[in-house]
Amino acid sequence: MALGLIDKLTNFLIPLEEETAAPGKSEVSAGAKEMAVQETERRPKLKVHTQQPGQLKLYVDLPTSFDDVQAYADYLKTNIAVVVNYQQVDAATQQRMSDFLNGVCYVLGGCVQRVSDRVILYAYANIEVDKKIFAYSVPTYVRVKNE
Repeated sequence: MALGLIDKLTNFLIPLEEETAAPGKSEVSAGAKEMAVQETERRPKLKVHTQQPGQLKLYVDLPTSFDDVQAYADYLKTNIAVVVNYQQVDAATQQRMSDFLNGVCYVLGGCVQRVSDRVILYAYANIEVDKKIFAYSVPTYVRVKNE
């Protein structure tokens, strides 16, 4: 059983090479060739991972008016994530901009993550945002001393 598993792994990782047929062994080699062709058709295609780092691009901005939102949408369309700090706009403008960019992210299949009350990350599709950092930065339980 173990030898069969090792043989299967070896044949999977190192493909069988076609051997030149010796005179008198043409029947055996033809059967071996057919078996090798069937085995290569059954094998799954392997993907090779590259050693190059990912090409994540990030744009960080501090908007001053609603007119800036179109540039953020263009960045998202060209696969550039956007971090928007809404400190210099009022609450109504922040709501309008946030609604617009939420719609853009929804259409592109992206995601929206709140970093803080006034800072939001808008990411395009295929970007994973790990939320573990939020668990460490915001305490869930604060013990208050009773005096």
